[in-house]
Amino acid sequence: MIDPGKTIMFQIRDVSLKIDRYVKANYAIFNEDHKHISKLQAMASGYLAMNDDKEIFQRDLEHAMSISKSTASGLVSRMVKNGIIETTPSSKDARYKRLLLTKEAREAMTKIDAAAQKVEESLSKDISDEDMKTFFKVLKQISNNAE
Repeated sequence: MIDPGKTIMFQIRDVSLKIDRYVKANYAIFNEDHKHISKLQAMASGYLAMNDDKEIFQRDLEHAMSISKSTASGLVSRMVKNGIIETTPSSKDARYKRLLLTKEAREAMTKIDAAAQKVEESLSKDISDEDMKTFFKVLKQISNNAE
């Protein structure tokens, strides 16, 4: 029988849960009920904020976040309903709806980004640049193997 403590999937799940608990316990801004922004919505908002100079559509979120079309559709609907994003016709093709952060969401993203940087600093404390490079290389390999 395989030892779960020595499997990639168990270790990644375990670390993911620990990070989630740590973040929720130490950074109120990331709590799911904070201003109606879920973790997935915050990630999508971050993607939109980073690409504010481009026209971003639902299909871009699907690709960038590795989510299905139906998940992205529900995500966009909830974000519009919660006042996080607005949709406007594309300047290139009116059939496509461009996703734009609202002013309030943009302001919230500034705070969320600052907190995310603190989380990253905390999680990577005492880990050398070389070890971080190796970590991300191995994660990429695991991700590629899972496709």
